[in-house]
Amino acid sequence: MKSLQLAEFGKPLQWAETETPVPKGKEVLLKVDACGVCHSDLHIWEGYYELGNDERMYIAERGVDLPLTLGHEVVGTVVQAGEDVTEVKKGDRRLIYPWVGCGECKYCRTDRMHMCLSPGSIGVFQDGGYSDYILIPHEQYLVDIDGLKPENACSYACAGLTAYSALKKMMPLEDDETMVIVGAGGLGLMAMQVVRELTSAKVIVIDVDNEKLKAAGELGNFTTINSKSENPVDRVMELTDGKGASAIVDFVNNQATSTAAFNMLQKNGIMVMVGLFGGKLTFSNPVATLKNLTIRGSYTGGLSELRELIDIVRDKKLKSIPVKTYKLDAADELLKKVKNGEITGRAVVAP
Repeated sequence: MKSLQLAEFGKPLQWAETETPVPKGKEVLLKVDACGVCHSDLHIWEGYYELGNDERMYIAERGVDLPLTLGHEVVGTVVQAGEDVTEVKKGDRRLIYPWVGCGECKYCRTDRMHMCLSPGSIGVFQDGGYSDYILIPHEQYLVDIDGLKPENACSYACAGLTAYSALKKMMPLEDDETMVIVGAGGLGLMAMQVVRELTSAKVIVIDVDNEKLKAAGELGNFTTINSKSENPVDRVMELTDGKGASAIVDFVNNQATSTAAFNMLQKNGIMVMVGLFGGKLTFSNPVATLKNLTIRGSYTGGLSELRELIDIVRDKKLKSIPVKTYKLDAADELLKKVKNGEITGRAVVAP
């Protein structure tokens, strides 16, 4: 098998040829059909997360070993299964749930593998989908996409699931309430694709890129704000008659966006922090108390939530976000484009 691997943080990916693994037990070997290029791939490639004030969290300190085949948003076709596999067979096309856990802790036993304290996430702690083949440790992580195109379905494993799980944490919302979505990148657009299946509340979308805001408008009847040309806090207050937003999900989550989001929250509001762009949020403690605010993080989602999401997308025939497919050897260039915010929607690579 041929894989494009990260051999040194911050350096170009390198091709590696290794023996194609033979699955055993509950393992499954798949031929990769499509793999999304995610912003998390960029952080792993660079080797760190920005924490603000010139502080960094280094990937190597989290147990990520190199060389590593990146790619955790994967759709593949089963080519071989271990002797104990019963749910899939050769030729089945499946979306891979990448947030593999230890399989034994309370989180893994209650469909919260993504919260496992000893994670084995695909494309993070074990080899992922920047390859022509991928080995999955257990058939339970394979999700039937039932006719969805691989290039559209692959990014539901992370971007779609992360957006969906974050939105659910803010529900329910009444029709007369206002939700703000900060960021119209891949995550934000995924949220816009599915948000109307969860609530009829008013939705405001904030970004700095008019092309991305245009893509947002094509997914639904959302009010858009370009925060480069107008003050987002003032504009949200104007649109809500001075009340502020009931719920805000920040898919950027840098110092500027999180501060703005906090300042536009109304009393009893909830703010869900998702993005990993870095920075620090500082606020007066009495404000959070007096306004009865909820501020929480949201990190991807559970396997059952991924199955829910696929059912919604398939059954409701939801309009896809913009997707463009490239050859796998374009991965380095695509990671640079992701860093510079040059991709609208989702970039996908295929062997």
